[in-house]
Amino acid sequence: MKPVGYLVNTTDGLAGEPGLFYDYLLAGNGLFLLAANPLLRATVRLAEAEVRGLLPLREGIELAHGRLPRALYDLALGVLAADPRRERYLAVTWEGEYRLRSPGQEGSAGGVRYQRLPGTALDIHSHGALGAFFSSTDDEDEQGLRLSLVVGRLDTPLPEAALRVGVYGHFGPVRMEEVFA
Repeated sequence: MKPVGYLVNTTDGLAGEPGLFYDYLLAGNGLFLLAANPLLRATVRLAEAEVRGLLPLREGIELAHGRLPRALYDLALGVLAADPRRERYLAVTWEGEYRLRSPGQEGSAGGVRYQRLPGTALDIHSHGALGAFFSSTDDEDEQGLRLSLVVGRLDTPLPEAALRVGVYGHFGPVRMEEVFA
């Protein structure tokens, strides 16, 4: 099996040879990247195009163990808002159930260095009083297959959140309802 696969979304089903790590898939509405690991399956559109004769495809994610409890998001907001002056990192891990973890880290007003935990289903980091956006540093850090949440404006009554899926350097937006129950 090759590391990367190339597939076509025909009316008869997927045609081509799948890859070990991820697949490029040509569909009726563009070029997509598909990848999966034991926790997550993701489909991200790389380019929009009309390709006649092929079936369309949708971007999306699927969590292998179901959506995360909303209470974990609320708990994470509380932990991150406790010190809005510095960036922090939290992880939601799968350990037979989803758990919120705070690994060893060094946070400042402009960044955070942390240890990534095994079984991480969602990476969460804060931007303190700044808005919720993914920086170029985030883009460089998030090169695997992962879900990432950034939280900002923690110094206000209504913090902001941005959520995305990263598939080996390609990113797609994700709605909160897709991840949290």
